[in-house]
Amino acid sequence: MSSPGLQLVKAVAVLAFALTASNCVAQSAARNVYVDCSRPQSGDGSSQTPWNDLETLNTLTLEPGDTAYLRRGSVCHGVLSPKGSGADGKPIRITAYGEGPRPRIIADTTDEEALRLFNQQYWDIDSLDVAGGATHGIFISGDNGILHHIHLSNLAVHDVLGETMKHKESGLVAISPGSAKSHFDDVVVDGVNAWHTNQWVGILVGGGDLGFPPESGWNTNAVIRNSTVHDVQGDGIVLFRVRNGLIDSSVAWSIGMQDTQTIGTPNAIWTWMCDDCTVQRSEAYLTDSPGVDGGAFDIDYGNTKNSVLDSYGHDTQGYCVAVFGAGFVTHESVVRGNLCVNNGRSPRMADYQGAIFLWTWNGGSIDGLTVEKNTIYWSPFENAPALLNKAEIKAGTATFRDNTIVSTAPSMTESNRAMSMAGNSYQYFGPGISEWRYGGKSFASLQKLQEDAKQEKGSRFQQTPLKDWPQVFVQRDAAEPAWTLDSILPVRLDANQLMSDSALQEVVLLKSFKQQYAAQGLRVNIELSSTDPKLFESQAFRNALTDMDLRGIRVTQRVAETGAGRITLHGPDGEVAGEWSEPVGPVQLGLALRKVFGEPIYAQMNVSGRE
Repeated sequence: MSSPGLQLVKAVAVLAFALTASNCVAQSAARNVYVDCSRPQSGDGSSQTPWNDLETLNTLTLEPGDTAYLRRGSVCHGVLSPKGSGADGKPIRITAYGEGPRPRIIADTTDEEALRLFNQQYWDIDSLDVAGGATHGIFISGDNGILHHIHLSNLAVHDVLGETMKHKESGLVAISPGSAKSHFDDVVVDGVNAWHTNQWVGILVGGGDLGFPPESGWNTNAVIRNSTVHDVQGDGIVLFRVRNGLIDSSVAWSIGMQDTQTIGTPNAIWTWMCDDCTVQRSEAYLTDSPGVDGGAFDIDYGNTKNSVLDSYGHDTQGYCVAVFGAGFVTHESVVRGNLCVNNGRSPRMADYQGAIFLWTWNGGSIDGLTVEKNTIYWSPFENAPALLNKAEIKAGTATFRDNTIVSTAPSMTESNRAMSMAGNSYQYFGPGISEWRYGGKSFASLQKLQEDAKQEKGSRFQQTPLKDWPQVFVQRDAAEPAWTLDSILPVRLDANQLMSDSALQEVVLLKSFKQQYAAQGLRVNIELSSTDPKLFESQAFRNALTDMDLRGIRVTQRVAETGAGRITLHGPDGEVAGEWSEPVGPVQLGLALRKVFGEPIYAQMNVSGRE
């Protein structure tokens, strides 16, 4: 605790700074203030003599265009709760200065959160390491009006360890209205790595125990991208009550770790009460639940025009992708181009849900659903179907087409008559007779289903001995010499001197696969390329490289004539086993690596040091 004398000195310093700013000729000029918590004495907040604690910064009301800088490599104890709001085109920014690791903010377990904004808008917050707090790592909320432009970038948020969780807004990063009279517009969560909490959520935009406000009161224009979440008690990455939302190029694992169900059943990445929301190019795995759910991706009830596209869900206790309706009609859902491997690890949930799970309850229904071009490798411990559809669906609005199901379970699919089925490929690895259930009837062959139910036009079936089951589920020893993923990755810095999104989306993916297959000998090499020869010499680039945390990955740099990128999978003898033009999504790489290594040895992920 600061002494009264020291508090007086700090107050005078803040007042002097404010008076100096007010007497400037250009009163509207943006201010820069500096904090270096490693300094033994506090200064006047200038770059030469920064303040040395968060408390002084918290007493200052920041104005549009102002920037507060925290020194890299320093550690600040306490809560960062700055005052003020920016304006359209002039956000307030909190960022880092100097060179080295991100500045750390560590809150006490008696503090509710480590970083807080309330009824504030037009903020850019980036390049911080935020830890501690009892309920939240970062909590941004309000209770009156529209709050615009909340942008969080290049953050590490972790170790929020409080007492018993009380609500679903608790957790690592929560941007959540506190009243039905308030909502957010223009939210961006970009390059945020959030992990380790005994509270509920990893990253949330929306939420709040607000009943069911009309869509005019929903959050608008929300994006979560290039972000990772792991080791949380409840949900991973979620959008609630959002119009025009996107979750892109993000990864969630070790989700739903709560021992006993108390406030809900978790999923890795999902949307609820959303209009025009998309999950794409994302990965979810090692998802559990003390009750139901425990899946990778979920289009939940009350959604309209929601999609799950080109994403990879694997090794979950529950489903790969679900579409639900409860109390409301879920409209115009699309599940396309996804890869599902080794879902339904819980025999109970496999039997109840399948890999693709369509379900309605409490008078809810589905109107408009397309499930197409998905690839499902299904090997449950029960004879459970890969597709399970028991939903109330408006007639003529749902289709299951051009999907591939590769299964060790004789039961292929189970659906009511509300869904049409065509152009699918089925492969059964095992003895005996396979089975399809449609409209309450069982069919002992695909041909019988086609003839009697007039379904599955253009579909095909192949039966194969179990001994030929592909290696996607079987753990294999390390390959000697190791397989390598070699990436040529174009990089650039944005206007805030942060790594560009195009680079981050590939880095998130490569880091995910590196940790999964490290025990089996996978090596990842990244060649960072740029057409600007001065980029690699800049302090901003060195900081961006440090913040990406590429430990265990060989990184080189090259000045290139073009900005083209490429990822190549090389086999033990250097042969090219796969090659993709950048950007590459998790589906292509996930399946290629699964065929080489089989199931990852998850127990040995990051054995040299976890985040």
